[in-house]
Amino acid sequence: MQNKFIISFFLILCCSCNKERFFDGPDFYHDDFESYFELGELLSYEDINWSFTQLTRDGNNISVDTNKAHEGNKSLKFTALKSNDQEVSKCSLSKQNMAFWDGETLRISAWYFIEGTNSLDWLFLCDMEEQALVGAGPGMRLALVNNQLRVEYKFNEKDIVQAIGQEIDFPRNQWVELIWEVKLSQKNKGTVKLWQNGQLIINGNNKRTLPKDVLYSLQGTKGMYSSIEIGITANSRDNDLTIWADDVTIQRMN
Repeated sequence: MQNKFIISFFLILCCSCNKERFFDGPDFYHDDFESYFELGELLSYEDINWSFTQLTRDGNNISVDTNKAHEGNKSLKFTALKSNDQEVSKCSLSKQNMAFWDGETLRISAWYFIEGTNSLDWLFLCDMEEQALVGAGPGMRLALVNNQLRVEYKFNEKDIVQAIGQEIDFPRNQWVELIWEVKLSQKNKGTVKLWQNGQLIINGNNKRTLPKDVLYSLQGTKGMYSSIEIGITANSRDNDLTIWADDVTIQRMN
């Protein structure tokens, strides 16, 4: 364990000046899912398309659906059992080995369709993270609480919620466009904006949007996000759920 720590520390020091060269990756990806017939086709060698799925319960499933689409003829259908005390129910798709750095603005846009009107408190729909040796580093994610979207941190920062008295519910049983734009900063110089069907519902300024350079036992943050996860990134404990996603774009804006 001590040797691993020393090696990791040495690598971080050596790479700190050239980390953007060592951890380079694309900063644009778009998918309308029209060219696929089954899930396996989305998962391509060397992350040309998507990288991997998370299906943590036997009843969870992702499929290419031809019965519902925002545009065109196809979308992705995500079906997940509810979470419980023993296990978080995930049904999601991740795009890894991208590169969005401190000072840049990362934008994720996607169309979502949530079926039903049941309670879904603490349903998570989209995550941005840094890849780690095991799992992923702390990042940010979109959460549905009281049927209203908020931005939740996986590191020590307060959630960013909609302005009190101006909250807008998430429409159900229809396609909803989400645009999530984050200026990345390890200091309190970032911004977080979220549009729902073209309306700005979250507008946070002077926010820390990247974890600080804390050295863990095996790694330290590189000051970037490299992994984007969509779908049911964690289901509520309230109810089983079916949603659809379509027309996903991940891009750097500056």
